Amino acid sequence: MCFFASKASREAYTKDMELRPLNESDHELLISLQRQDDVWEHVGTLPDPAEAGTHHLFAIVQGPVGLGFAGLLRSRAANADDFELVCAMRSEVQTRGMAKQACQLVLDWAFNTAKLERVIASIDDGNEPARAIAGKLGMTELGQQRPNRTVYVKYRAER
Repeated sequence: MCFFASKASREAYTKDMELRPLNESDHELLISLQRQDDVWEHVGTLPDPAEAGTHHLFAIVQGPVGLGFAGLLRSRAANADDFELVCAMRSEVQTRGMAKQACQLVLDWAFNTAKLERVIASIDDGNEPARAIAGKLGMTELGQQRPNRTVYVKYRAER
């Protein structure tokens, strides 16, 4: 289990949720997400705490309740020095549109605050919900990363 204070310094929010920098107080939230196979199977391992300064991770909260986490991880999935969009939500909120809202907030933060030129998402071909969210966010297919995994991209200019 790995958790850390993120380099992300500003919060983002909508009327339904808030993103705040992930930190050690979110340990129980991350543990609960890891225990839900339908949540964690597509996430994998979070970065080492020593790498915290290179990633931007947020806790997704609704009032005092932790719903999941989302953010940007340094990635070479598209053979470039990119940031990859990641998101994991508790099972009970997955069908309420919260993941799409959280991902949109992260993209807005990426382009407006971090001033990134592009963000990628590397998604298992069998993960239909994530592929649907990528499409709703306006991400387009960049190409195959490896068998059964596709890289999607969103450019700042496409906002």
